Amino acid sequence: MIKGLGVDIAEIDRVRKIYGRHPRFADKVLTSEEMAVFLTKKTEKAQMTYLTGRFSAKESFTKAMGTGLGKIGFHDLSVLNYESGQPYIKTDIFEGNIQISISDTDELVITEVIIEDVDKSE
Repeated sequence: MIKGLGVDIAEIDRVRKIYGRHPRFADKVLTSEEMAVFLTKKTEKAQMTYLTGRFSAKESFTKAMGTGLGKIGFHDLSVLNYESGQPYIKTDIFEGNIQISISDTDELVITEVIIEDVDKSE
């Protein structure tokens, strides 16, 4: 059963400006697993799109949980990718199914997260 749905849209240029003023912003948003991927991105554009996507995905997750950021921190979940490229969320704070989609243009990233309770009676 669907427990929550969260959607977020973020401007890549806005994240780029924040990162330019505060390079530690990436450390605040990204877990060590995500940071390892961030550092492999060869261009600033690729890094900023990745950082914006992770920021937006975490916003979407907290909206789906009904808490928003604050009660759930950026480091409470990692947004990673399978070898196929499909994103997934790794976290210990929710035991159900999590579906995630991340899309981007040159200017924007949009993310959607659906969380589903696991029926324990089955």
